[in-house]
Amino acid sequence: MKYHEEIHFPFTKYSLSIGTADDFSQIPEEPLVGFVGRSNSGKSSLLNAITNQKGLAKVSKSPGKTKLVNLFTTKQGFHLVDLPGFGYSKASHREHKSMMELLDRFLNQVQNLKVLFILIDAQREFPAEEVSMIETCQKKKIRPVVVRTKADKLNQREKIHIVRDAEEIMNHIGIPFPYFLCSSTNGKGINEIRKFIFDSLGISQVKQER
Repeated sequence: MKYHEEIHFPFTKYSLSIGTADDFSQIPEEPLVGFVGRSNSGKSSLLNAITNQKGLAKVSKSPGKTKLVNLFTTKQGFHLVDLPGFGYSKASHREHKSMMELLDRFLNQVQNLKVLFILIDAQREFPAEEVSMIETCQKKKIRPVVVRTKADKLNQREKIHIVRDAEEIMNHIGIPFPYFLCSSTNGKGINEIRKFIFDSLGISQVKQER
């Protein structure tokens, strides 16, 4: 399927992978836009949909395979960051602990992360760990954005529940955050996320590349 292209995203290519905090010095100084989510949240599919490049981020049949910090560079000078997955995965306990430590140190040490998209499968309840991540973003002056993925699998009543759920959490923690319902399958919400990235970084709309 060809994703919606009304709002064009700059050409994006893989840049580098980082496996330890000692290598954070390799991270470019330009603005970073991060993506994090549990196993099977659809993170790779969302990255591919946003960039309109199906093979950019590898979609694994085994959830929880993102163990490194993977950077992708855009022609507009900012970078997308695919962060290690958390929650259930087939990784060993030691591997999972290492992934979580890498993610935690990234959020605490990297200063040019401007936006963090927190992906949650729309068919699941809003987990407490994701709420904690929103609070961490607030403390670190990173803009948290919640993305409820796989929205094509919801009926209208379920979509209304998702919106109310987000509003209740905002009221509970006292932190307003943008949220999107999206689907990498039918393109719902993809253009809105692209526009949000551009607006957050002060970038004018990208012209279609020939």
